[in-house]
Amino acid sequence: MIARRTMRRSLRRAALTPAAPLLVAVAALIGMGVFLLMAPKAATGGWLTAFLFWSGVPLGGLLALMIHALTGGRWGVRFAAEFITTAAAIPLMALLSVPMLAALPGFYPWVFGHGVHADVHRWYLNAPFFIGRTALAFVGWSALAFVLPRLAGAPAAIVAGLGLIFFGVMISIVGYDWVLSLDPHFTSSSFGATLAFAQLASALAFTAVVARDDGDPAFADLGGLLLAALLGLVYMNFMALLIVWYGDVPERVQWFVDRTQAPWIVVAAFAFLLGSVVPIFSLFLGRWRRNPRALRIVGLVALLGIVLFDACLVTPAFGPLALGAAALATIAIGALLVSFLAMPWAQAPLRHWRMPHGR
Repeated sequence: MIARRTMRRSLRRAALTPAAPLLVAVAALIGMGVFLLMAPKAATGGWLTAFLFWSGVPLGGLLALMIHALTGGRWGVRFAAEFITTAAAIPLMALLSVPMLAALPGFYPWVFGHGVHADVHRWYLNAPFFIGRTALAFVGWSALAFVLPRLAGAPAAIVAGLGLIFFGVMISIVGYDWVLSLDPHFTSSSFGATLAFAQLASALAFTAVVARDDGDPAFADLGGLLLAALLGLVYMNFMALLIVWYGDVPERVQWFVDRTQAPWIVVAAFAFLLGSVVPIFSLFLGRWRRNPRALRIVGLVALLGIVLFDACLVTPAFGPLALGAAALATIAIGALLVSFLAMPWAQAPLRHWRMPHGR
C-alpha cells in the first residue's frame, strides 16, 4: 500500500516536470523537419498557424492582467497565477517567431514584390521594417509582462492603462503583418480587435482548462468573461464580413470567396461550431459557468475552435497540406509552452506579485 502511494506521488510529480512535454515537442519538431523537406510551403503555413494560435495564450494572459489592474474583481486575484505564468511565456513566443522572420520569403509573397504596387506598400512591406515591428511588439509586451506583476495599486493601473494603448496599437500592426499581408490586397481596420478578442478568449479558455478545481465562485466570473470574449470575436467577424461583402470591393471579397472552397469551408464550419456556437450556448447556462469541470470542457472546445479559426485565416495561402502541418506544429509549440510553464522561471513573476498583494 505504501509503495503504491509512493508510486502515485512519483507519477504526479513526473507529470508536473517539463520532461514529458519536451519529449513530445522534440518528436513533433522532428516531424516538422521532415514536413519542411517534403513540402516546405505547407510547413511554413502550418508553423504560422500554430504560432498565431499559441502566441494568443500568453498575449491574452497579459491582456487579462492589464484589464484587471484597471477594473479589479475577484477573477483577477483567483486566476492571477495562470495569467501571470502564461504571460511570462511571451519571450518564448518571440523566440518561436524567429523561423518566420528568418525565412520571410517562404511566408509572404510581398518579399518578391508580388501584390505590392503602391509606393506606400513598398515602404511598409519590406523585410527590415517587418522584423523591426515584430521585435518592437515583443520587446514591449515582454516588458509589460515583467513589470506588471511587480506593481500594485495606482502604479499598476497607470502601467496597465499605457500598456493597453501600446497593446492596441501593436496588435493592429502585427495583425496585418503576420496574417493579412499574406494577401497584400486585403485590408481590414477591425482585424486588430478581432485578433485581440481571439487572444483574450484563448487565455481565458486555457485558464479554464488548467486552473485547479477548488469550487471558487470566481469560476463563474471566468465563464462570463470567456462568454463575453467569444461574443466579441463573433461580432467582429460578422461585421467584417458584412461590411466587406456588401461593400463589394473585388480584392477584399475574393479573400472570403477563397475560404468558401474545399477544404476551407469545412474548416470554417467547424471553427464556427466549436469556437462560437457550442461554447457560447453552453456558457449561457449558469450552472456550466459555475462548474469548473464543465468550464474545462467548454475551454477545450473553444481552444479547438480558435485554432481552426486561425487555420482559416492562414492556411488558404499555403494549400491543403498546410492543415496537416498546422496540426503537427500546434502539437510542437503547445508542448514547448507547457514545458516552459512547468519550469521555475515561469513561476518567478508570480512570487513578485504575491509580495505587494500580501499573498
